[in-house]
Amino acid sequence: MSALTLPPARPSLPLPARLRSLVETVRWAPAPRFEGTPTRRWLFVAYLAGSMLAWTLAGVAIAAALGALVR
Repeated sequence: MSALTLPPARPSLPLPARLRSLVETVRWAPAPRFEGTPTRRWLFVAYLAGSMLAWTLAGVAIAAALGALVR
């Protein structure tokens, strides 16, 4: 590939702008629903279980960090 055909380089966005974009994406993403085909239902169950696990691990990590600070 020639350098003449490469797209121009763009500087990456600053971290606050990227975080704002991520928050907006998560905030306005449609929530999965428990309806439709059995495959869609299993995907919903997997999403729910993964979400519960992620929030539990986030809570444990925050509690551990706070415990390390207090100690």
